Amino acid sequence: MRLIPMPEGALQLHLDFDEAHLLGQLVGQLIDLLRSHSGTALDPDPLFASLEVGGTEAPPDDPALARLFPDAYEGASDASQFRRVTEQGLINRKMQDALEVSGALGIGAFSEEDADAAPVEVDVTESSLPAWVRTLTALRLAIAARLGLQEEGDHSRLSDDEVTRGTVLIYDWLAAILDSLLRMGRAE
Repeated sequence: MRLIPMPEGALQLHLDFDEAHLLGQLVGQLIDLLRSHSGTALDPDPLFASLEVGGTEAPPDDPALARLFPDAYEGASDASQFRRVTEQGLINRKMQDALEVSGALGIGAFSEEDADAAPVEVDVTESSLPAWVRTLTALRLAIAARLGLQEEGDHSRLSDDEVTRGTVLIYDWLAAILDSLLRMGRAE
């Protein structure tokens, strides 16, 4: 992974094919996760669905979704009311961000025969940078929740475990991309 500054505050992210393919798969999984929790498609009233109002009253059972959509208030009643009104809008925005990143990666255009091709070059503009940051952050939160990465000591413990080591490396790789984007994005 390399990040190259471009004119007008844009950045160009260079990823090896395998890196681009992995990132595309992760973003695709995030989109699937968000869709599984979305209620918009279930609402028969398109006007109500377009208002992005709606949501569940209880936190999701899935630890990744619970991490992506935590309670906004300590009190159960206030948290439930807030979730019921805002959750669908939050889901839609996260999904829009992830779809923007997925589209920029253009992974659907790749095939396994392209694995030896030149690096994938993705332009990250000033206007698309927030979607990248939010999507990479959402991926890291979802991975951390699934791994049980919550406290400082968890990272080294999970890194030492043969079963979770690979996923921790992906978590760290996403952190490196996010850090690079934030540093280079601020420098412009």
